[in-house]
Amino acid sequence: MPVVMASFCMSLDGFVARPDDSVGPLFDWYTAGDVEVPMVGYPMTFRVAEASADYLRRHLAAAAGSAFVCGRRVFDYTHGWGGRPPGGGRAFVVTHRPPPDWSPDNLAPFTFVSDVSEAVELARRAGDGNVGVSGPSIARQCLALGLLDEVKVDLVPVFLGSGVRYFEGLDADVASLEIVEVVAGEGVTHLRYRVTS
Repeated sequence: MPVVMASFCMSLDGFVARPDDSVGPLFDWYTAGDVEVPMVGYPMTFRVAEASADYLRRHLAAAAGSAFVCGRRVFDYTHGWGGRPPGGGRAFVVTHRPPPDWSPDNLAPFTFVSDVSEAVELARRAGDGNVGVSGPSIARQCLALGLLDEVKVDLVPVFLGSGVRYFEGLDADVASLEIVEVVAGEGVTHLRYRVTS
């Protein structure tokens, strides 16, 4: 059974983006080192510190060929990743609005659905690997519905002060987490948790 996982870079005060959805210094660690790590399914290469390289390689390898679930806000902000969703597999966009009027070629890997549970089920069947979840609202809904298996946090030692929180509005008893891995990088600490209930 594919593992359904959410992964975000997060500030110490719990934000994954600024109020305008930009990430500011949260992604600085992706370009702050000397070790090249190519992104899977997308023409981008990260340059990270040695301490983060192995963790990032494993994370990206787990995403290869995976299906991907995101919200419309993330989809619109990234402009659909130019028709190439992360991981290189199919992507399912949870939205109540019709697809944008871009060219059919750019929309080919995307399926638009109105229900989070349906999107995750379609992604499980469509990919040949794990299922990635993007967008804090979608991740929170998956967690509340018992659909999320893992939560990853790349904790960046900055304060954003305001913006989009990863875990905003979650009930305290929505899930229990078990720590699986901690990797101390340079300018980031990688945390991986298994959802146990």
